[in-house]
Amino acid sequence: MPPTYFPLRWESTGDQWWFASPIDWAAANGHYDLVRELLHLDTNLLIKLSSLRRIRRLESVWDDEEQFDDVAKCRSQVAQKLLQECETKKGHNSLIRAGYGGWLLYTAASAGDVIFVKKLLDKDPLLVFGEGEYGVTDIFYAAARSKNSEVFRLVLDHAILRTYSGSTDGENEEVSSAFRREMVNRAVHAAARRRECGDAQGSTVLHTASGRGQVEVVKNLLSSFDIINTTDNQGNTALIVAAYRGHLDVVKVLISESPSCPSLTNNYGDTFLHMAVAGFRTPGFRRLDRQIELMKQLIDGKVVNIEDIINVTNSDGRTALHMAIIENIQSDIVEFLMSVRYINLNIRDSDGNTPLDLLKQRPKSASSEILIKRLISAWRNVQLSRSNYSKCSCFPSEDAGDWRQSRNFFQNPGYRNIFVFWSWECI
Repeated sequence: MPPTYFPLRWESTGDQWWFASPIDWAAANGHYDLVRELLHLDTNLLIKLSSLRRIRRLESVWDDEEQFDDVAKCRSQVAQKLLQECETKKGHNSLIRAGYGGWLLYTAASAGDVIFVKKLLDKDPLLVFGEGEYGVTDIFYAAARSKNSEVFRLVLDHAILRTYSGSTDGENEEVSSAFRREMVNRAVHAAARRRECGDAQGSTVLHTASGRGQVEVVKNLLSSFDIINTTDNQGNTALIVAAYRGHLDVVKVLISESPSCPSLTNNYGDTFLHMAVAGFRTPGFRRLDRQIELMKQLIDGKVVNIEDIINVTNSDGRTALHMAIIENIQSDIVEFLMSVRYINLNIRDSDGNTPLDLLKQRPKSASSEILIKRLISAWRNVQLSRSNYSKCSCFPSEDAGDWRQSRNFFQNPGYRNIFVFWSWECI
């Protein structure tokens, strides 16, 4: 039974919103008559309905949620009815001939519909290699999403049993052997990853499973192989990839398996915390709710001792807070980072800038305003006890450099807010 409620818009990056279209909603609910009527009104909607980019987005916001577990099946039923309606009297199918075979097979495979997959492959065995924007790796990926081993085996068998005509037996055997290895390699990676995370970047299957958020696959790999600290071509560990993608459950599994891995950095000196912050500004559509929840859990200290890495700098001398301000991510994230005990706001990057220097250099924004308000609030609280410290040279005076002479005084976390406010005014 299709779900009764769908969210129709999601925040993707920053203040940008991505909307589901009526035909997306109709197909996800299995309303074929409505899909058919919409296509009669505007045939171009079929391009939108079959767009791989849109389907990937919908998978991340609908299909991957437990309460929407029937979405793929509903979408497959709609595709099957469209296929039947496009049958011609001569036995041809206008939908497949128009180039939508790749979409049909992807939809059938992702739903785990063995009968529909067989029907499509009987019509055209070469559909397994995709069509248009859909490639063979996408078909493997869809079959893996369905968690139906029969569908995955069916697709893989059709791919590796391809024969070559017009060549000698020796050439055919050599080409087939290389071709089979390539197909198996793609199938293994597709079973654990999004298409964007390729082994061409030096990724292992653990990297790709972590980037996809497949917790059970990650657990099985860790129990069978000692690969938790392996890196890709950029020096990223599986933990860094998982943090960048916002997969909290995978991050927890990896850290529990290897408590030392949070201290590892990539070739650019970034820790997994740097990359968790960078994940807010990755190109394309993202589930920011997952990324925010990951940051909350990290900063609350429920996953790792955040105080051990909050002040770590990368190759540019920047902490995670530097990156959050430079990337102009949500002010809430900057505030989360500011709340970490023992955070050092005086660290300067390779250009000599503290986080507050960077904040002053930028035009007014939500993050800068909330930081200023936060600092002013902290200053007012301290004013109540000012008389107890009136002899300290750290309080504001006519000399804008007084705070620098008393820097050691503020290494005590209890006085950090005083120092932060005064440094903002003086720099």
